[in-house]
Amino acid sequence: MTLVTPAIISDQAVRDRIRDDLDVTLVIEAAAGTGKTTALVNRIVSVIGSGRGELARIVAVTFTEKAAGELKLRLRAEIERARQNTEPLSESRARFDLALKQLEEARIGTIHSFCADLLRERPVEAQVDPMFEVAPEDVAGEMFDAAFERWFEKILDNPGEGMRRLLRRRDLSSRTGPRAIARRAALELMNWRDFDSPWQHSPMERDAEIDAIIAEVEALGKLAELGED
Repeated sequence: MTLVTPAIISDQAVRDRIRDDLDVTLVIEAAAGTGKTTALVNRIVSVIGSGRGELARIVAVTFTEKAAGELKLRLRAEIERARQNTEPLSESRARFDLALKQLEEARIGTIHSFCADLLRERPVEAQVDPMFEVAPEDVAGEMFDAAFERWFEKILDNPGEGMRRLLRRRDLSSRTGPRAIARRAALELMNWRDFDSPWQHSPMERDAEIDAIIAEVEALGKLAELGED
């Protein structure tokens, strides 16, 4: 289920459902700064308070260490607030007490750190060295540059149609050149394609597509002339 929250209308009903509707799986789509993290924290607190789950069995991942640290701080504050608002001897109070104890061990961090934890817990099944380390950004960048340079030199020996079009472009004089453009495209592709399935290339009749666009433009031009008359 996907809940879209346009900024032009009140979304309090959606936020209430995110917090309270714990029997369904929700996918929330919203722009930056609209309160997705707050909604996530409120839902986690609701799950803990209702007894649906313990913090030790909840996974919350973000893209950066900074965001993960902020998420953990906000979650601690909200759990403490919920704890203070419950009866001292109630079951909910006990659940929040336990959650505070589990907070430092909870799986709240980046996607990379979560995956690394899973691999370290099961190195035999994953067939990896249990002492492996995730390469920092500077080292990963150097490895990417080396791999890209090898690929680029190789592709120049027998470039495909896409690379030939890039090399033929006449508007590169005021830009950084085909190598830099290809590098940016490769970096973007790497960030979005973290899997090894083959790339599906959809065939396109380029000349036919161009002719169709030209025909549409000519038709629009004729409509414009009729409107002027």
